Amino acid sequence: MPLNLTGNNNLNELNLTGKCDYKNNTSFKLNKLKRHILSNYLIQLYSEQWNILNKNKLLIDETIKQINIYYKLYKLDELIIFLELLKIIKILFNTNDLLADLEAKTKAKYDKNNIINMVYKTTKIQILPEYEIYNSIIGKPSIKEPYNENIINDIKILISKENITYDKIQEYLLKKYEI
Repeated sequence: MPLNLTGNNNLNELNLTGKCDYKNNTSFKLNKLKRHILSNYLIQLYSEQWNILNKNKLLIDETIKQINIYYKLYKLDELIIFLELLKIIKILFNTNDLLADLEAKTKAKYDKNNIINMVYKTTKIQILPEYEIYNSIIGKPSIKEPYNENIINDIKILISKENITYDKIQEYLLKKYEI
């Protein structure tokens, strides 16, 4: 990875001809995105580390957006494969949440008289990821107090960054707001 005069590790997209060279830049960006997907979703799913997967499921939509952006730029078929894998993982998240909710409801509403209970399936209503992350890190505010908009804006900015994880967001918020 080349260093520039600022000391940051950045790729220079310009060459001596003054044109962007996407061949070199493509592999770096795609490898970074693939490593992010592998380390935060696929490897965790394979090794059944559900706590890490549950934390990162809030960021899966942003990763899907990044794949779509890169696919529009580079038109690589391997990005479609990663996109479909993330869609499958997202379906698994929703199914897992549905089953967990169903188990909790059936345990809570067990009928002592052995009367048949009826269960119906509805779609899950989700709030925006920044509010879900806020609720999981800081806690859901009471009805009287609103969400802290500064924290929500920080979470929105952090979510839009590449290769962000739940743990990085949590660490940033805990340091900044001394929670």
